Amino acid sequence: MKVFCILLCGLLLHALTSSVLAQDYNGTWLGTVSESVSWCKNIGKAEPGDYKLTIIQDGNDITIMENVVQRPYKGVINPKRPRNVHVNGSYVEDAGYVNEMVDIVFENDSIGKGESAWQWSDGYFQCGGRFKFELKRIRR
Repeated sequence: MKVFCILLCGLLLHALTSSVLAQDYNGTWLGTVSESVSWCKNIGKAEPGDYKLTIIQDGNDITIMENVVQRPYKGVINPKRPRNVHVNGSYVEDAGYVNEMVDIVFENDSIGKGESAWQWSDGYFQCGGRFKFELKRIRR
């Protein structure tokens, strides 16, 4: 009986710790691009400045969307590392395809920093770039 109680207490403690660490990122965020590099001649992405974003989280599924062009970037939150978020987006632009990978590290549920690496290709030519940004929640 003693071993059962210890096992049960351990499982409850683990469940409570996991739920306390879970973050809720839903809401409107302000993304501020601080550094942007493009190796493409006529394609630029995320010039330095402010961008409004919407984050939609449903359990461990997360979607981030820039409010003007409305392109979804989708990913899954690892419950073991809920503050590290990775999302991908793919879309057509300038007669080619863009594939973008975004990594974000949230300090808490209101502030984060991230980096993006993107690549454009029309099937013959390719180029890419990267940018860094900070996030601040505006509204839940």
